[in-house]
Amino acid sequence: MTEIFTTIKKLIEVRFKILKSEILDEISSIAARVGIILLMVLSASFILLFGSIALAFYFSELYGSTSVGFLLLTGIYFLLFIILYLVRNANFIQTGLKNSLSRYVFLFKSKKD
Repeated sequence: MTEIFTTIKKLIEVRFKILKSEILDEISSIAARVGIILLMVLSASFILLFGSIALAFYFSELYGSTSVGFLLLTGIYFLLFIILYLVRNANFIQTGLKNSLSRYVFLFKSKKD
């Protein structure tokens, strides 16, 4: 009888270790994907910053005035802001973003038992 309890106890310990290992693997995988997303956002921010400066100077050359070039680019960003503000509650945008982010971060897999 004690052998059965000992065996069951060992089986539970092994299962607990396996479960702990799987949870740790999932957490580290999610953390890595979140880190990649943060690096992508940082890179996109630098691209937007330097691209905006270059475009503002291009507009400055086109119109002959530095202030006009930067104001024109500010106007373009303001129009973009207004458009995004008007569609902020659109369900198709929110569900699309939510689904794509959750699909990437959590990598929904079909579990085979």
